[in-house]
Parts: sequence; C-alpha cells; structure tokens
Amino acid sequence: MNRAGPWLLRLGALLILISPLVPQGESGGGRVSAGSVTSSLAGKTDAVERLAAAAGLFAPVLAGLLILAGASLPGGGPALLRLATLGLLLAVSFALSTLGSLLLTDTATRAVTPSFPLSIALFAGPLLLTGTALARWMQKGLHSNTGSFERLALALLMILHGLFLVDSGWSYLLLPEGIPNGTVRSLPGAWIGPLGGLIALVGGVLGGLPPRSPVDTAAASG
Repeated sequence: MNRAGPWLLRLGALLILISPLVPQGESGGGRVSAGSVTSSLAGKTDAVERLAAAAGLFAPVLAGLLILAGASLPGGGPALLRLATLGLLLAVSFALSTLGSLLLTDTATRAVTPSFPLSIALFAGPLLLTGTALARWMQKGLHSNTGSFERLALALLMILHGLFLVDSGWSYLLLPEGIPNGTVRSLPGAWIGPLGGLIALVGGVLGGLPPRSPVDTAAASG
C-alpha cells in the first residue's frame, strides 16, 4: 500500500486539476461550468467580483498543479515550489474561511440556503490547517520541510471547495442570472474535484506510512 500512495496522490491531483474544466451542473437547459459562469458574470457584476469568482472557480487548477509537482519531484521539489504551495494554502484557507463566516452570519439576506455543517467546516477547517502548517514551518524551517502536509491540506481544502459548489455554490454564482434556488442540477463532473481531493488525501497518508518490515519466514534452527 505504501507504493500505491504516491500514485494515488498524483491521480488525485490530476482530477483536482481538470475539475474546473468539465461541466459540473445543468440549469435552464444549459451546462454550468467554471468557464461558462465566469463568462455569464460579465456585465452583471463589477470587475472585482468577477475576478474573485474566477479565482475561486479556477483555484483547483493551480492546486492540482502544485500537488502534482510536489508529489513527483524528490523532496517535494525546490524551495520555491514548496513556498508556492504554502502560499496557495494560506490564500485558499483565507478565502474559504471568510466564505464560511459569511454563510454563518449572513442569514437575513440569504437567497440560497447552504448546509450548516458544511458552513462550519468551511469556517473552522481552513483555520486549523493554516495554523498547523505555519507551526510546522516555524519548527522545521524551509530546508527540512518537504511540503507533504501542505499538499494534503490543499487536497482537503479542495474537497471542501467542491462540496460547497455542489451544495449551494453554483446557485449563489447564478443569482445574477435570476436563477432561483434549487434549479441547478449537479452532473457527475461536479464530483471530480471532491473525489480527486479524497484520492490525493488517501494517497498522501498511505505514502507517509513507515514501510513494513519484512517478515522472516525461515524456519528457526534447533
């Protein structure tokens, strides 16, 4: 199982990478994807909101690339790659935690009802992961840290990211289109991101397990 871990990690990273590039939902007879939603927001929201939506929707592409590169290169790759992974982890954690906070507090004007447990996970999970990652970097330093925890943390954040989109994220993004709540039907592509995150997480955990010691099957001498 230890040998399968790195391959599972790479497979999960690849699924995360391609997840924004496939249709993830259906609404009003049209396909919903990261590209189509970003294009539809043109003229309906200001440039800053459109940029924020595009950055959030296409963040899995960068996350998948960093996880894949770090898992394929010896020692997690060069220092710049490991720093980039930490930087993306901090940025995605801040974005998801802020989103979770808004979902928990903005109840008066909510046009879409998200899952309460998911909102809690979006708020608390990234804070815990960020705190742990920063503590590890302060303890180990740049040269001793391979970025393995950061890759697993990114995979976990991609699970939360994908689950939010399936739960209510697409409905939120389509509100400027006048799409009422509950009319976005998830397609199988919507689960590619969360599935990729789960596979990468399992692969990273398996790859980090200590190798099993060989069992001595020779008969004991009398």
